[in-house]
Amino acid sequence: MKKLGEAKESIKKDIIVENLMISNGVYLLVARPKVGKSFFAQQLTYSLTTGKDFLGLKVNPSHVLYITTESELKQLEDRFTLMNLKPNKDMLDVIDYEDIPDFYIREIERDINDLTTNNNSLFIIIDMFKDIKFDTDYDLNSYQEVNDVVFKKFKDICRKYNATLFVTHHLNKRDETMGSVGLNADVSGILTLKESKNNYNKLTLMYKGRDSGRLELNIKRNNNQTFEVVNENTNDEIDYNLILFIKYAVQRKDFDYTISDILSKTNILLTPTQLGGLIQRNLSLLEKEGLHITSKRTSNERLWHCSYEEPSENNE
Repeated sequence: MKKLGEAKESIKKDIIVENLMISNGVYLLVARPKVGKSFFAQQLTYSLTTGKDFLGLKVNPSHVLYITTESELKQLEDRFTLMNLKPNKDMLDVIDYEDIPDFYIREIERDINDLTTNNNSLFIIIDMFKDIKFDTDYDLNSYQEVNDVVFKKFKDICRKYNATLFVTHHLNKRDETMGSVGLNADVSGILTLKESKNNYNKLTLMYKGRDSGRLELNIKRNNNQTFEVVNENTNDEIDYNLILFIKYAVQRKDFDYTISDILSKTNILLTPTQLGGLIQRNLSLLEKEGLHITSKRTSNERLWHCSYEEPSENNE
């Protein structure tokens, strides 16, 4: 039994990417096939090795070990050229299938050990998770086995080498992380990259983290396959769920509501947290459409008030 203030000294955890990642953690990037996980990982590599912002977020420069199980070094170089990104080569090492054909984690660890001899910290990207082999077989759909075999080893590498792990993985057809829920539960943070149904170059990056809370960014894919954050209010394509909210509010004219009220009376397919965030991010757009929203607290719950008036031509 311990009291606050009696904690032993531990490895200092530094911010790697503000509001996303801190050192010595295991992070998972999940998306459907061909959405752009590798391009995303390489853009992150560029930012970490150069110190440039990543999606508008500050980074702490880090030495990167990029492990690619589906490509070779030349393909990575060609992608960087396409993206017009030049990572700091002195801060980057690559392992491809020519270096470690079977991708056993014990063989990868030998290279990690060599790199950390001369570096204070290391950021390890594993692209893709499905190809990494462990000395013990495990069932990807078993919470206990994923924890005992996969994450026990991943976390051991982080502690032993003062390293941070960033691993890419697939979403299934239900847009859930493929395999056991342990993959979500055991990581320090999970980043989910989803394409818009109407425009594949418009994406949403959703983040849930143990230490950094939650973050949702609207991003777009440029012609050179890089990603950048966009202001949803300036996007010509309005989110379909926001359109449903606008139609409901126009019919009601002047009313109080809670987020749960809206979800129960419309066909909006979002969680309460997602809908609340969507409305808050688009208050300026809603004003232009004639909707004026203010908060209204009571002793029992948090209410919102919405009033509608026909938008003027000056708002168009």
